[in-house]
Amino acid sequence: MKRLLWIMLAVAMLSACQKETFPLTMEDAIMKVSNIIDKYPDRDWYASKYPLEPATALQYSFLGVVYDRPALMHDYVSPGYRAWLIVLAEDLSGGPDSEDCLHLFVDADSGKVEQVWLHGRVIVEWGSDPYSRYLEYGDIFSEDDE
Repeated sequence: MKRLLWIMLAVAMLSACQKETFPLTMEDAIMKVSNIIDKYPDRDWYASKYPLEPATALQYSFLGVVYDRPALMHDYVSPGYRAWLIVLAEDLSGGPDSEDCLHLFVDADSGKVEQVWLHGRVIVEWGSDPYSRYLEYGDIFSEDDE
C-alpha cells in the first residue's frame, strides 16, 4: 500500500511540474507580438492569465461579455498546442468592422504565432486589467502592480 501511495505521489508531482513549466512566459509572448500590437495603436490589448490547453473550446461575444441570448454567443476552438492568447480589443470608433478583434495565439513552447480575427472577444481569464496602448511594454510588469 505504501508503494502505491509513493507512486501516486510521484505521478502527481510530475504532473504538477509539467503544467507549470513552459519555455515562453506571458512577458515573452507579449514581446513576441509587440510588432503586431504596434500596428493597431487605437486598440487596447489583453493577455491570458495562463496558456490555453490545446484545442480548448472557447466562446466569444461583443466586448467579451457572457450573454443570456445564445444568438449573441459564438464558439471557437483554439489551436492544437498550448498557447498564450493576446487579444487586440474592439475598435470602438464605430467603423464597419469595429467589433472585430485580433486574437494572437502564441505557442507556449515554440513561440509560433497564429493570427485570427473574430467578430467579438474570446472569454477567458485575463492576466490583469486591459493593457493600455499608452503604456510602454516595460512598465506593465512593474513591481508596484503586484
